[in-house]
Amino acid sequence: IPGGSEPDPASGSAARSSATSSSHLARSAGVVGAATMTSRVLGLMREQVLAYWFGASDAMDAFLVAFRVPNLVRDLFAEGAMSAALVPTFSRTLANEGKARAWQLGNSVMNALVLVTGVFVVGAMVFAPTLIDWLAGDYASVPGKFELTVTLTRTMAPFLVLIAVAAACMGMLNSLNVFFIPALSPAMFNVASIVVGVGLVPVAITVGVQPILAMAIGTLVGGIGQVLLQWPPLRARGFRWSPRLDF
Repeated sequence: IPGGSEPDPASGSAARSSATSSSHLARSAGVVGAATMTSRVLGLMREQVLAYWFGASDAMDAFLVAFRVPNLVRDLFAEGAMSAALVPTFSRTLANEGKARAWQLGNSVMNALVLVTGVFVVGAMVFAPTLIDWLAGDYASVPGKFELTVTLTRTMAPFLVLIAVAAACMGMLNSLNVFFIPALSPAMFNVASIVVGVGLVPVAITVGVQPILAMAIGTLVGGIGQVLLQWPPLRARGFRWSPRLDF
């Protein structure tokens, strides 16, 4: 072209790559946003179910206090330090050392989390009366309320282990650019909590057990659901669990 210059193929390729990356980022953000919104709506429904069955009652107070500790750990692992630490480390290992080494890292992280949270679970079960006395000591002035809170705490304590495993699955899947299923897993927690809890409440009433225990069991089933939802896509990409622990 007289007076002009030839187009730079490298520049055009870079522009196309940038546009593709931006499109992929926008699509991933939209998918995660939709899954998160679904989870939040189902979470609101779960709170409405609890309010419908138990309202402002001693049983509801006991449930909220008993769930406070595992819920705090859930926020920490699923939405905070766990993802911030695992995703870049797993991604770097995947890029520099290959998938086999990355799976070893993920497996060790998962087993370490199970070990650490398992210790906390045992401690919560053993020292539940002391823990509840610290969190809500005034419950002892209401007949049966303190004891119910202790029972609920012991029942829901294993949720710590389940949410730690779910967070490890989430971190590995996010590192592999899988976002929708991990973002949807909290929705599975809410669905399972609602379905199992509501399904067991009439049974608990029939057999003379505190109905709020049904919601505690629903919480555990919801934690299992979060793990089970993420396990198949993780296995499909090559992950195989083993009881190996490499600190």
